[in-house]
Amino acid sequence: MSRIYDIGIVGAGTAGMACAIEAAKRGGSVCLIDKSDKVGGAMHWSGGHMSAGGTRHQRRNGIEDSVKAHYNDIIRINGGTGDLQLIKKAVEEAPKTLDWLDDLNFPWAPECPRIIYGHVPYTAPRTQYGVNKAMSILETILPEWEKYVESGNIEVILEASFALVEDDEGGMKNMIYTKYGAIDSVSASHIVFTTGGYGSSHDYFKSKHGNTPFNSSAYPEATGEVMSYLENNGAVFRMADFHIPSLGGIELEPGSGRSNFNEAWAMVLTSVYREPRDIYVNSFGKRFLKEDEINADTRERIMMKQDEWFFYVIFDEASLLERNEDGSENPIMMGWDTDMIKKEAARNKAIFRAETIDELANKINLPIDVLTNTIKEFNGYVDNGEDPDFGRTYLENKIEKAPFYAIKVFASLLVTFGGIQVNESLQVVNEQGVGMTGQYAAGEVLGLGATSGNAFCSGMAITPALSFGRILGRELTG
Repeated sequence: MSRIYDIGIVGAGTAGMACAIEAAKRGGSVCLIDKSDKVGGAMHWSGGHMSAGGTRHQRRNGIEDSVKAHYNDIIRINGGTGDLQLIKKAVEEAPKTLDWLDDLNFPWAPECPRIIYGHVPYTAPRTQYGVNKAMSILETILPEWEKYVESGNIEVILEASFALVEDDEGGMKNMIYTKYGAIDSVSASHIVFTTGGYGSSHDYFKSKHGNTPFNSSAYPEATGEVMSYLENNGAVFRMADFHIPSLGGIELEPGSGRSNFNEAWAMVLTSVYREPRDIYVNSFGKRFLKEDEINADTRERIMMKQDEWFFYVIFDEASLLERNEDGSENPIMMGWDTDMIKKEAARNKAIFRAETIDELANKINLPIDVLTNTIKEFNGYVDNGEDPDFGRTYLENKIEKAPFYAIKVFASLLVTFGGIQVNESLQVVNEQGVGMTGQYAAGEVLGLGATSGNAFCSGMAITPALSFGRILGRELTG
């Protein structure tokens, strides 16, 4: 006979763990299954940026903010797109979620709360995260998790692949899964899907986005199988057309289709943190953007108009070796130093090095005459102090001292914008807009488009995942 729980959860990541803890705190019984061999999901991968207006941590730092201001900022940034009911629900719950973490002694990064410019900035310091990125969230909630696992309120079954949900004669839901090839099941009054996105499945991505270029820096286990299951069983997939990539991906293994934000990423999201000592050229060898553009959204959308969504950052030895006024390095690769860049360039795979522009053009398969002319024109703009093509104002570095370098940079997907539609109660709905009895969803399975709209709004991925998980834990218990 199948075991019986109040809530069965598919996915033991950000939203799933938050849901389980909240339900267990109220005396509920929860069973989670996850295909991984560990809990935490994308918290092992994410930068962990959260946002909320009117948090205790903001007030401690003398910052006045509110839910209304947060919501209005999101609508300003995304132009009123996304699921406005869910966005409102998310921002209303967000300060409660961050205060919950604060109650658990969350280790806030000392620079937070802050305004960040890797996305279109908020009007107030609202982005908050831990000293250890998203792992700070996992480390903070693990004692609560372990307490309720020990009490028996939470059971977690790892290395278990979800198969399907069936109704039984008593009105319960049977959550069927396989583990080590054996089929098993648990029964619950409600099933909550918190399995993340599909950014690491090229096939699923292609089925939703056609020939859109694919380079992924998403959590490796975000492969969309459960989303496909839900679609095949009447759920609605939406907002794939909101897809926006992030600039900076580096394929250390060319042709892999994979980048890793935590391993190799170019500082090309904005020029706020680093004035450009280089130029960007597209696959035809031509500049296409003013490299000192501040607005991340502008940069992303211009990139989406380029062929194959990649470009080359071109610079010379003098630019590579240049230091800040305080003597510190600030190279194009985030977290790297000059020696690391030189070492990678010796491989001529992701970063290329050449003694002449002609040789560099050959190595990166660009037309020699076009790249040569592009660099010659730019050097003239530096001499004249004016860029008539794109209006770049930071014109301090010519490209003239060998060796010369090129970094192949991809517009890479960090998260997926398309996802499963839910109603205001987070219940999965069918094509008629009717809620599917006993089936709910939270986290990236909803798609970033639902909670952020047609733009990257800081903190509107992980914060709604935590918040919606907690809401479901409360509302589905008892």
